[in-house]
Amino acid sequence: MNDNPDIETLDTYIRKVGNQEIKGILLKLKNEIRKSDVTWESVKNILISLEQKDSKSAKEIFLLLLEKTE
Repeated sequence: MNDNPDIETLDTYIRKVGNQEIKGILLKLKNEIRKSDVTWESVKNILISLEQKDSKSAKEIFLLLLEKTE
């Protein structure tokens, strides 16, 4: 279950992010996962980059992505 029930999608999460560096990483993630030929390796590298910059945001994104796959 997501800790923040107001966050429904990756798009709404990105709009709420104030840090431009984190927002850029999240936009890169969003663009990558929307590709028809997306690979786990490319997504994993972006998630690692996010985790290194902001572990709290990374955790929230992990939970959001997991929730949306249920």
